[in-house]
Amino acid sequence: MGFKNPKDCHSLEEVRNEIDKIDEHIISLFSERHKYVEEIVRFKHDKDAIIAQERKDQVILQRKKWAEDSGLNADTFAKIYTLLIESNIDHEMKLLKTKNKA
Repeated sequence: MGFKNPKDCHSLEEVRNEIDKIDEHIISLFSERHKYVEEIVRFKHDKDAIIAQERKDQVILQRKKWAEDSGLNADTFAKIYTLLIESNIDHEMKLLKTKNKA
């Protein structure tokens, strides 16, 4: 997927169109990531494995560093990934309950 260089945009509309294209691509990547989240339950057998607090903390710190290294607000991305991971945990817990009933 190709995106214009921001400096090559000549109007507000062009900038907004590029932002929309990027956001659509980001959502697509989150959707792909979600497929892996659903598969991980095959390898987790209880609540503690799903919560995996040490892994959660590690992921958030790493994403925070990646954001900072990219010139982004690290705290914002720590919040985004905290929310994302908490949502994943909720989803995984539901999948685990379904798996355990089977």
